[in-house]
Amino acid sequence: MRKTLLASLLILALVFSMASVSAKSESSPKRVFVEIDGPVTDEVLGQLKANGLQILYVFDEIGFVVGIAKDKDLNKISQLESVRGVGTDVQVHVTSETLPSTGPYGFGNYIWNLDMINVPTVHEEMGYTGKGVYIAVLDTGLVPNWRDYFEEDKIATEFGRAFLAMSPNAHYNPNAWEADTHSHGTHVTSTIIGFWVYGSYRVSGVAPDAKIIPVKVLHNNGLGWSTDIAAGILYIADLYKAEKESGGAVLPPYDEINPIVISMSLGGPVLSPIEKEAIDYAIDEGVFVVAAAGNDGENGMDYPGAYEPVISVGAAGWYGEWWWRTLDVPEDLTGLVYVTDFSGREKEGQDLDVLAPGSRVVGPYLPYGAAHPPYWAKGVPGQYYYLGGTSMATPHVSGIVALMLEKDMEDGHVDLTQAEVENILESTAMPITWYSAPAIDDPVTPEWISIEWGPDAVGSGLVQADAAVGATP
Repeated sequence: MRKTLLASLLILALVFSMASVSAKSESSPKRVFVEIDGPVTDEVLGQLKANGLQILYVFDEIGFVVGIAKDKDLNKISQLESVRGVGTDVQVHVTSETLPSTGPYGFGNYIWNLDMINVPTVHEEMGYTGKGVYIAVLDTGLVPNWRDYFEEDKIATEFGRAFLAMSPNAHYNPNAWEADTHSHGTHVTSTIIGFWVYGSYRVSGVAPDAKIIPVKVLHNNGLGWSTDIAAGILYIADLYKAEKESGGAVLPPYDEINPIVISMSLGGPVLSPIEKEAIDYAIDEGVFVVAAAGNDGENGMDYPGAYEPVISVGAAGWYGEWWWRTLDVPEDLTGLVYVTDFSGREKEGQDLDVLAPGSRVVGPYLPYGAAHPPYWAKGVPGQYYYLGGTSMATPHVSGIVALMLEKDMEDGHVDLTQAEVENILESTAMPITWYSAPAIDDPVTPEWISIEWGPDAVGSGLVQADAAVGATP
């Protein structure tokens, strides 16, 4: 009898526990997106609000509304006549992989990663530096002391934005793009336009005369949501749309239509429908979109990089990257280039386009926060670090696209399309027909290792800046 009573009490406790969990689940708000069937009118928005949606974003361009709702309200929302579908937001992250390692300074004007893809040839012999092209870096934003690393006129501060819809009542801070404490966006930007080293000399970037539009879509922990990324993409697409409709009077220098490249060193496990629609909209408007392949290695690529219309970038390295101050990158790199083990492999339904340097790329990075170290600190706590990841590879290709577009603009307008740029990058890339290469695992206790990969890791090969610009009409 006592055992029966005890069993009954346990069952009742379990039932109440399950009911409590269920109630908690139903009352827990989550970020969702709602696809609208038809125009997003005030009446539609009123219906969504009345059924429990706390609205964060309204994307008229692609027919989506983003907000926060409880589970118990989602069924009601999905049943509305104006609603085509409801989905849950997708979390995304930066795609920098290796832990930072400090090193001696005195980098020189060109670093191994630029030499490896023939960027100096484009600058010095062909005369292209990305002038007149804007590159929107959708990332964590810039650190507060970004002026220590970048010339102020290279950052389009008037167009800097932050899209971080944490809650419907969150106060929008227009300056949040320059309040980053992660440093990822600053490092990515430095690869594109170069950077100052303690104010004494300048290291070149892939497209040093391009202008950066900093768009913060990731929080200071390096994480974010696909709906915030969609907001950033649509913001840039609409900015470029306004530039075209004005005949070039929105983005300085006001005498031509300046093209825009979106660079995304970020990714997530799936392609959110709202992110897909935003990318399609941007490309249709004439914006160029480049994204990282991700750092999941054999598990496949991240999105949106794996989405076919996007120009996707995997990460490669060179066996001499540890000693590039004393070794010149050879012209013939056959057998000397390796694909990093973390670079996302192309799986079924995914599209990997090209590789770019993504191992031990140096740049300004404040891993201990955004406090401004004194110039005499010389690395305590440090301002310049080497990072690896497809995050580092992506801005190389974004910069090359800017070089191509500068050449394309010489007739006064942009003729190239996203697909044409992708085709040129792929057709002029250096094919990687070998599937292993030597590398050094650790410079402190040097040990030669052999890195291996398969055909799903290389795309069309290692991007070549001079060949891509040379093939641009």
